[in-house]
Amino acid sequence: MEKYLTKSKIEQLAKEIRSFLLDRDMWVDVTIYFNGRAFSTDDRQGNYYYNDPNHLVVLEDQDPHKILEYASDILTMTFEGDFYDVINYGEWPEAMNQFEKIISSYGLYYELSYSWQLGLYPA
Repeated sequence: MEKYLTKSKIEQLAKEIRSFLLDRDMWVDVTIYFNGRAFSTDDRQGNYYYNDPNHLVVLEDQDPHKILEYASDILTMTFEGDFYDVINYGEWPEAMNQFEKIISSYGLYYELSYSWQLGLYPA
């Protein structure tokens, strides 16, 4: 991991991605793993909060390496729904470009592990 990419910066990036998805109504069936935590639309107790900025789920003690075959040490995302379509089918090119700008502004790029999972890595 790049030295400048502190835990604080990674959390800032996770929040920026979550806001990006919320602003576009794509915060549906998404989990963002970072720094041993996760932002999710699912509280793991049967409650789902889709596109709801008033109910932002933060899960502690989350290690994507324990539940996913491929996970980045920086930030890993799992997703379905509209964001899946943007990433895999180019459904909304403007949104894809904006997402890529966000991650590249941190000196990162994304790589798909599966069609429903991506990791961020130093560019």
